Amino acid sequence: MIYWGDGMLVRIVYYMNNTLPRERIVVTNDIKKAERIAREEMEKLRARGYELEWVA
Repeated sequence: MIYWGDGMLVRIVYYMNNTLPRERIVVTNDIKKAERIAREEMEKLRARGYELEWVA
């Protein structure tokens, strides 16, 4: 596994209405924190949904 300090990598994919999906990688080991980050960014981007994936 790949460790980055105290956290693990989480890939967030944002599904947009009229464009290709956008991706973001965050470092955390708390799934609730990753979901909170995804929801906040989803509102900013006006995305229609998101998906979380543990990268490592």
